[in-house]
Amino acid sequence: MTLVLRRQFATLMSTAHRASTSVTSSSAAGSAQRLRDIVCVCGTTGVGKSQLAVALGQSIQNGGSSDAGPSRSKRAVILSADSMQLYKGLDVITNKVTVEEQGGIEHWGLDVVTPGQEASWELGRWCSEAEKKISSLDDSTLPIICGGTHYFMQHFLFPPAELSLARSEPPEKALEIRWKPPCPRPAVPDLMDPSLVTLLDTFWTTKPVFPKLADSVIDPPDQKDRPVQTSRPTEIEDHHLLSIYQVLQAVDPDEAARWHWRDGRKVRRALERWWERGGAPAVGTPDNVGRNARFRTLIFWVYEPPETLKKRLDDRVDVMVENGLLREIAEMREIAKQMFGSSQAVDHTEGVFQAIGYKEFAGLPLDETSDPASHPLFSSMLSQTKSKTFQYAKSQLKWIRKQLLPVVQESQAKGSEVFLYIVPGGPAGQEMATPILHAFLDTRELPEALSTGSPHAKSLLGNGMQSDLLRPNVPNTAERQRIHARRDCEQCSSPGLPVSVPVKEWSMHLTSRQHKKAIFEASGGRERVRQEQLANREAKRAERARLREGLVPPEGQKGDQSA
Repeated sequence: MTLVLRRQFATLMSTAHRASTSVTSSSAAGSAQRLRDIVCVCGTTGVGKSQLAVALGQSIQNGGSSDAGPSRSKRAVILSADSMQLYKGLDVITNKVTVEEQGGIEHWGLDVVTPGQEASWELGRWCSEAEKKISSLDDSTLPIICGGTHYFMQHFLFPPAELSLARSEPPEKALEIRWKPPCPRPAVPDLMDPSLVTLLDTFWTTKPVFPKLADSVIDPPDQKDRPVQTSRPTEIEDHHLLSIYQVLQAVDPDEAARWHWRDGRKVRRALERWWERGGAPAVGTPDNVGRNARFRTLIFWVYEPPETLKKRLDDRVDVMVENGLLREIAEMREIAKQMFGSSQAVDHTEGVFQAIGYKEFAGLPLDETSDPASHPLFSSMLSQTKSKTFQYAKSQLKWIRKQLLPVVQESQAKGSEVFLYIVPGGPAGQEMATPILHAFLDTRELPEALSTGSPHAKSLLGNGMQSDLLRPNVPNTAERQRIHARRDCEQCSSPGLPVSVPVKEWSMHLTSRQHKKAIFEASGGRERVRQEQLANREAKRAERARLREGLVPPEGQKGDQSA
């Protein structure tokens, strides 16, 4: 078995495929061409990704070379794949690298969007802009993609066949509509509720028309602080979330079964994809089609075990507070007031307001007359911020293991030159990664990934990484619909609040305390038990009364006994 897949492409992909999915560079050997070299640095928040990317860039720009001769790359550009660091200012809450920390390496993707004035970038916009940037670089410049928004990286480096990044002209203003229908609305089922059809026609606008609440459902309180307008309507009431979900159920039930109805962003995007497909169902990918890499790719996964990462992240949050986190949150509140008329009228899944810390400190007064740290809720809000940061790190780790690694394995199995190494953060990781980088650029033999870098490499990668064993395809949309299918539990649901359970956990749900309690309540529950208890008490009283009557002699017998 070879140490790594070293298959060289004899020819490029077809012209159409190359135009849409690859950026090539000329080989120094002459007429032959190969995919352009690119480096990716990924990992959870707080592990030192930026430091490693800068160190790798400096090793190139400082004339680093190997015994085989100087590297073809003479310069490096770091492309930030972080959806929060796109915003100008707000350096503390977004954990942006300082000019000093950039170490003289050009950074792209930082400070490009003005909060409150310009629209944020989503996946399609980031990928298209990154494509333009890389295409503008000469062959001697090495692109290094670095960041924690892993779905940016993954879809850019390994785009699935079913993914289309084509979008209408991107919005320029913060409150401008992000997604607009690319074609007339597809046909809907004949029996679809007219109120849901109306919502389907308006869900993407700033003023969606939701169905009226049923009489059995209590109206949510009037929220005066709701946004006047947003680029993605703020479905903060369960009724709105459920209504959007019911639309998806009506037009694409297979896709709806994949999501929880409260997962508003995923449900909305599923509706958009349904519209983009012209109403056609998602189809599976043929067995011979997979995710080939667009570049000759070297990936460094900077890893730190969760048990030690937690303390590191907690300390970083404390430093962020010392460096002005609360001051930036106050600035964000002013931005929210300018956008929505109130600092409370914010969708915390929207734009820069997703940044961890803004929502967690939402109830903390930040006026100049008091010390925020002396507020009785400050400690709990700080703890919540630390907890949310660690949860985010765990979600990033889950994405790498469940999403990115399988794509890398599939790409390797299909012949793409993709190499992945796990390294620790800090100087130790930099010392490990630098010689691997130069061997990669010099097209020399690379070391075995399982025995190189972090001592956790073997347990994290397993035996399938960088082997010549054909790995199964990464699940496509149709397969994910089956894998992640859900169903509602009628016994546990209440009007307007369905309880959604993954099909694979259905048997477990049926034995859960929640389900047993629902069955108990459905059979009369506490009221039935109370009535039974009352009946038992009445029966006991009657029995005691009967016994007393049996023990007391008749009036005539009392006199005889006394005589």
